Amino acid sequence: MWWLLTILFFLISIFTSVLVFYSLRRITQYEELILEIQQVIKFSTDKMKLVDSKGHYESDDETGFFFEQLKQIQLALDGIFEEGATNDKKTK
Repeated sequence: MWWLLTILFFLISIFTSVLVFYSLRRITQYEELILEIQQVIKFSTDKMKLVDSKGHYESDDETGFFFEQLKQIQLALDGIFEEGATNDKKTK
């Protein structure tokens, strides 16, 4: 009876370990995807600011809305991850 319980516990622990491993791997892939999207938005924001160095486009109503939306997306993405975590991934 004890052998049966031991084997059952062992099989359950192997199954859950494999499940956790694949789940963490998938989460890491999603984090990297979000970080890439964040870098693209940051790059586009920087390029738009470079084009609009005098602020004429940003102060316009229609294009100013686009500038403001890009800023809000960038702030939302900055709040998702801690700054230390992104620096650790860049150094690896």
